[in-house]
Amino acid sequence: MINVLIKKEGQFVKEISIDGHADFAEHGSDIVCAGVSAVSFGLINSIDELDDDVVFDISANEDLTGHLTYRSIESTDNEQLLLKSLIISLKTIEANYSKFINIETREVK
Repeated sequence: MINVLIKKEGQFVKEISIDGHADFAEHGSDIVCAGVSAVSFGLINSIDELDDDVVFDISANEDLTGHLTYRSIESTDNEQLLLKSLIISLKTIEANYSKFINIETREVK
């Protein structure tokens, strides 16, 4: 299962961590993993390309754990809009494949 943890401070998204594999299908044919990867890495590339004022950190590991963490360090309105768009995309995947992806949101300070 893919586990997504969204850490928010009020309305601001501070961090998104994605861990695990969907195991919907065998490696290379798993549309759930492919969808989550595509929207996640597409979002990171979009922020990096479109907003020079954002400072963020990512860590990723494509081994058996399947891990990606995005941390917002110096945020902008554009970054927050894109992060909220990512959350909507992930929730859409969860709505259709809830046995393979779980999303949790936590408030942080």
